[in-house]
Amino acid sequence: MGSSPAAEARPGTALEDLPEDALLSIFALLAPADAAAAACASRRLASVASSPVLPVALALRLGLPPPPRPLSPSAPCPAAARRLLRSLHRLCRLLGFWRRLPSSHSAYQSHAPSLAAFEWGPRATLAASFLSPSPHGFAVSKTPFVTLSIAESGDTVAAIGDVPVCVNFVGNNHIVVEAAAAEDEGEEMVSGSPPEEIYAHFANRRSPGAGRRRRGRQGRRWGGMEAEHFVRIADAEPTEARPLQGLWKGICENRTLEFYLVTYGDIGGVTCRRFSDTRGQNSGYSPVFWTTDTTFLEPPFSEQELVNYSSRDHIRDVASSHAGTENRVISRILCMHSSYDVVDPHLSTPFDARNVEGRIWLYEDGTFGFGFVGSNSIIELRNVSSASCILDTLH
Repeated sequence: MGSSPAAEARPGTALEDLPEDALLSIFALLAPADAAAAACASRRLASVASSPVLPVALALRLGLPPPPRPLSPSAPCPAAARRLLRSLHRLCRLLGFWRRLPSSHSAYQSHAPSLAAFEWGPRATLAASFLSPSPHGFAVSKTPFVTLSIAESGDTVAAIGDVPVCVNFVGNNHIVVEAAAAEDEGEEMVSGSPPEEIYAHFANRRSPGAGRRRRGRQGRRWGGMEAEHFVRIADAEPTEARPLQGLWKGICENRTLEFYLVTYGDIGGVTCRRFSDTRGQNSGYSPVFWTTDTTFLEPPFSEQELVNYSSRDHIRDVASSHAGTENRVISRILCMHSSYDVVDPHLSTPFDARNVEGRIWLYEDGTFGFGFVGSNSIIELRNVSSASCILDTLH
């Protein structure tokens, strides 16, 4: 009876003794810095780290469609393969949701939503879109923003429409989108620049006279748009351990669809904020509720809890003042003992402690609704995305 290659391997088999396809699969899991460190261990690992086939292995791991010509295994230049690998990792890091930081200096922000999503497109391209609530139920409108692709050289190329731009990381969870510098300014920045070049780039922009020259060129090429800053939205979807976590959408009492972000604290507790597209320095997140106790009430529920739920109106329509009364199957209930009204310094009247108590009703399908004692309604929340795919989109 034959045995598997793994069973035949000696206990002391070294990493470099593994077949090349196994090493390629391992290196495809590593970040570029880690792959470079592993390449210093031996000539065999250095050969794998610089192999033109490695970007293909990474592309397959990411589930990308057949790659364009630069990703071909016959690519002769190891340097181009390394650039290609870095570009793929960079694009992978951009996947997900980002929140645009407010700025009072950008004319472009007068109409741009706060939420942006980066998704894979055809042939290893990455497409970013602004997301905004539509006036049609729970649908989400998508507005094209930035498209990133990989050039023949292996570098990343980014554009808004036909205008070249740079998409650069500042740390791991902060990116900057800005117009590409003109070649005659001596400040060429490609979209895939490593961190040390990025910080040097920003330092150069602050040198005497450089900022004024560069902003003048940007104003002519990009309609006066200043650099746009975005921060990553982590944990955008719920998990079994954190069922309320993630990006949600719900219809408010004023019959407008809004985005909500629910996060769990490092030491416990749940916070919910609503996205606000109000322009200026105060835009961003509007607080909705928070609780320090994440212990759910389990069924069977008391008669009082059932009446509290069934007597409320369910807001699920943006076009009508009618609210449904159909009750849903509740799996658990979470008590909210505080809302942000308690700590809001701008309240015109003192708060009533009885009116800041609320409930979160977690349904069997994984969605949930919430409401407060002072209100007779339930705001139903649905997922914005599932398995990184944006739901109910309108282009």
